[in-house]
Amino acid sequence: MIDEIDSNERLKSIFGKVGKEYRYDTVQAEFMAFTEVKVRWQRSYGWIDFKISDYLMDAPDRALEGLARSLFKRLSGGEGEYSTELLEWITAPDFSRSKSHVYMSRCPQYLNTVQGKSKNLQDSYDRLVGAGLIPYDPSVILTWEMEGSQKMGHCSVLMRVVAVSERLDNDDVPDYVLDYCLYHELCHIVVGYNPDGNMHEDEYYGYEDRFPTKSEAVGWLRTRCAYA
Repeated sequence: MIDEIDSNERLKSIFGKVGKEYRYDTVQAEFMAFTEVKVRWQRSYGWIDFKISDYLMDAPDRALEGLARSLFKRLSGGEGEYSTELLEWITAPDFSRSKSHVYMSRCPQYLNTVQGKSKNLQDSYDRLVGAGLIPYDPSVILTWEMEGSQKMGHCSVLMRVVAVSERLDNDDVPDYVLDYCLYHELCHIVVGYNPDGNMHEDEYYGYEDRFPTKSEAVGWLRTRCAYA
């Protein structure tokens, strides 16, 4: 079991060391139980306080130092790309395997089941694999999510979780619409983690455009004021 106090002291020491190189006299840093992998900070002249996702609590020192350097570089006006050490650690299979259950517990809107009242997400996934649209990946977690917005799906690439709105769990919904919404999210996982947001945009849309009835599915969703 990871000792939270020791982990916070280690984090503070690493961030403090890097902060001195950027002329910060006082650097505070602690792990927080965020739903997603993210960082927040507050600062003033010579002082800064970081809140780091606790999913990184067991990250090696070199990965945390890489994160610290990228953040301080960004705060100083540079581009601050994430380090290779950090990216390799958070995209390794062990990361999602050991963190996804925590992530799921922090998302109460996720129903944690593939079987709905009328539809089964595993059936939809199997159709996509059978059509050659995606490779089979046993690490991906599929779940229905409570109806909450016009967006019909969500995805966490790092946690390898795909959630589909229960609005689509209805006999009136054509299978190709459900399959498209699931595929739309799975394409993010196929392309891979992108910390900069739009770096792999062309690659993503290249995958998505392979869905044979995309335009029909998009049109069906629009008539219901919904989108993938």
